[in-house]
This record gives sequence, C-alpha cells and structure tokens, in this order.
Amino acid sequence: MTKLPILSSLWRLLSVPSWPSTALGITETHLALTNLRRARGEFEPRHLGVLKLPAGLVRSHFTDLNITNEAQLVERLNEVALQADLRRLRQLTVSLPAGSARSLTFQLETLPDDKVELKQMIEWKIERTVGVTGSDLRISYDRLSDFNGRSQWLATVVHQRVIEQYENVFQQLKWQVGLVLPQALGEAQWLLRSDIKEDQALVSMRDNGFDAVFVRAGEPILVREVTCAPEECEDEFFRLLVFYRDRLTPETGPLSLARLLTLGTPSEQRRFRDVVQSALDQSAVALDATQIGLRVEAQAPFRELAGAAGLATMAWR
Repeated sequence: MTKLPILSSLWRLLSVPSWPSTALGITETHLALTNLRRARGEFEPRHLGVLKLPAGLVRSHFTDLNITNEAQLVERLNEVALQADLRRLRQLTVSLPAGSARSLTFQLETLPDDKVELKQMIEWKIERTVGVTGSDLRISYDRLSDFNGRSQWLATVVHQRVIEQYENVFQQLKWQVGLVLPQALGEAQWLLRSDIKEDQALVSMRDNGFDAVFVRAGEPILVREVTCAPEECEDEFFRLLVFYRDRLTPETGPLSLARLLTLGTPSEQRRFRDVVQSALDQSAVALDATQIGLRVEAQAPFRELAGAAGLATMAWR
C-alpha cells in the first residue's frame, strides 16, 4: 500500500515539486472538492463540489478508525467529483477531519549535534504530547525560525491505522494523493501565504471546540486543538490569547495581532473578534473570503470549502 506523504514545511514549498491545484477537504459533516485558477492575484474555483455526509459516516478520532462504511464513502466521493465535474480526477491533495491528524508547535532548549539524537529528542517530545508511541505514528517535522534564542518546531502526526484506512479508500478510487494535512493547516494556508508583517490567527469552529493557528511571517507559531463545550469556547480562546501574549511576544518589537479568520457563524466571528479586543487590548480585522483572495459567490459555503481551497493554493507557492 502506498503511503501518503505528510508535509509540515508549508513555507518552504519552493524546494519541492508543485502540488496539484485540486484539493479535497473531508470533515465529519461534508466533503469539499475544488480545482482553483488564479487571476490578478485572486483565486477562483474552476470546479467546485460540496456534499453533506450522512451522520456518522466519518467519525473524527486520532487513534480509532474514522470511516464506518468505506464503500459508502467511496460512493460519496464519486458523487462529489461528479458534482464538481472532475470525472477524470487523478492527482490531488487532501485535508483530514479536525482531530484525525494533529499538528503541534514546540521549542527545544538545546540542540544536539547528532542528527539521530535530535530525531529521538523530537519524537520523544511528540510521543509525550499525543500519548502514542512513535512506531504507531506517521510523523513529519521541520524547524521554524528561532524565537527569542530558542529553536522552534512544527510537527504533523497521524496514526498509522487512521491514515491507512483513508489510503485504502483513495486506492479504490485510483486517486493519487500527493499530500495530506490536518484540516486547520489547510485552512491556515490563506494566512501562511500572505505577506503582511503583523501576526494573524485562524479559529476553526467545531461542535466540540475549535482549532487555532497563529501565524507570524508566513510560519505557524502556535497550533492548538481545543476541546470544550460550545459555551466555553470564548473563555478558552481568551486563555489561549493570554498564552500567546505572555509567551510569544518577540523581543524585537511589540505584539500585534492584525487579522483574524474565524470559520464559523457570523455571530461567532463577531464574538471571537471581541475576545481579541478584550484579551490583547487591540482590534483585529475579521477576514472573509474576499479579503483573503478567494472569489466565490456570496451564497457559497465558505466554511466547508476553506480547507480544500487553501490546500489548492499551494500549487502557486
């Protein structure tokens, strides 16, 4: 069985082959499949399909199998490809449901000279964080820019049994999947590719919490998967902002969180923007599809397609 690559070096894509401009996003509730074109610095779906999934067909979990009926998911994937008019689909990238794959940022106090020792140190830290032995994981990691004199890293991990089930489904469809990422990193690509100097943040809402990615100078500096009751989300985001304020302020200048992309309802977008004002005493621009450079109709389900479309933009890195 062909193993799918998991890439964490989103900001260094000039060193790897171009990825396809077609991408699939899988969540517990929807499939989104799109092929993008670029014109005048903006992106527009050339093909787009968004399909609601039957309840319980995909169940996000880090260690347990995600797909309750593989044949039915194959049928739904064929259906969304037909809806998007991508009948001869072959090469694509994929984002997995929130919680099925994980990304984490961390710092190392010291760096050993020996590469084997460094690898062991990083994998030990990952094992401690996710609670699973390294032999059961597929791990990708890369070094970010140093922060206040310490090396900073991003790791992306997925359990072997989870990714192997998705691989089996894609092989049945004869789809060549060149890259798999967690949903939030696909969505955060809209911020990672921007050139602004100030910090930015993504908040991706879930029924049982939210995912957050903080971006600085084209790199993710903080990635968190927060599980909580819906009524606790704003308090948890406030705590995360305090951590960001206290632990991630650069020595060379003041903290400035300029833009916030909240993938949720209009009410959630307003409330989370207000939390930024309360926690940091500064305002952040609440982003929508137009402001991040995605040209879609007003009624398009941006929340469902943001991850797939974000992955598809990687063809132009």
